[in-house]
Amino acid sequence: MTTRRKGPAVAGVTAVALATLTAVGFTVSQLSSADTSALATVNPTIEPTTPRATSTAPPLGGEGEPALGAIPHIKDTTRVPMPLDSVLTPMSDIKLIDQARDVAAADCMNALGFKTWTAGTIRTWDPGEYREHDFFDYIDPAVAAESGYPRQAEVKDVSSTFAGTKHEPTAEERKAYEGSASKTAEGRTIPAGGCARHADEKLYGQQKKLPADPRALAVASRSRALGDSRVRAALASWQSCVRKAGVTAYQHPVTAQNDPKWQSRTQGTPASDEEKRIAALDAKCQDEVNLVGVYKAVRAAYEQRLLEENQSKFAETKAIVDVWTKNAAAILKSG
Repeated sequence: MTTRRKGPAVAGVTAVALATLTAVGFTVSQLSSADTSALATVNPTIEPTTPRATSTAPPLGGEGEPALGAIPHIKDTTRVPMPLDSVLTPMSDIKLIDQARDVAAADCMNALGFKTWTAGTIRTWDPGEYREHDFFDYIDPAVAAESGYPRQAEVKDVSSTFAGTKHEPTAEERKAYEGSASKTAEGRTIPAGGCARHADEKLYGQQKKLPADPRALAVASRSRALGDSRVRAALASWQSCVRKAGVTAYQHPVTAQNDPKWQSRTQGTPASDEEKRIAALDAKCQDEVNLVGVYKAVRAAYEQRLLEENQSKFAETKAIVDVWTKNAAAILKSG
């Protein structure tokens, strides 16, 4: 069994948990009650920010809604490029840092005499976190009618180093890991903050903050786009469309796609007739109102503004993350 420790700082987003919106500066009060309920149904296992350290820059910039250029009508699943793409920390580097944290913590625990502790005993990450996500992406109505909502393949652990163990942490081990005790039962000194903080210090050194975290800014752009009047208008049109077809159970596309009746369906398991019907109607209405095109255009406008406001900070941010990545590689190599 693997116990999972949550990251200590700013979370990133996929399909976005409410706590994450607050973490990046987008308050829940900016959402309607319907949107709040919709987002609460989304899987909160979400895309990490660049590190799990904090940023010194305010995540949201500018005032008012940015002007839009031409709004594309999205008709396929090709990824739409975004202004911040060129400065995003690669997911592979984020994963490297996350893995190194667990290895460094395990080395610390072993040095304290806890020899059964491994990097998988309390893991700070999940394999599914390292996918790129967004609120809305194109769903083909014909494919939805045939197969229901798209399902991503399950991501499985491939390394025995990080696989879950059958070792349940003891009370003494947790104290050493979390730093709630100063010495072990055998009298060994526990680092201040425990092995979890010790691992963070090995990774980040004295530089634990970023001038600007591009992934946090990307999350902010999605949150801002969701609350933008033009996206809200498209959502209202979508809602009117599905209601005309007699479907009134869903206030938001997120609640439709994440209905518990089919959300747990794994890839390879056939969709029910009901899921196919709802998915096809949802996709058809999204296409009719160009929900994805409007959302992507609005999100891109917010990203462009954030890019311009923080451009001078990104080179410094990259240099810092490069150091963390090198530290992570060294930890994994020695571990």
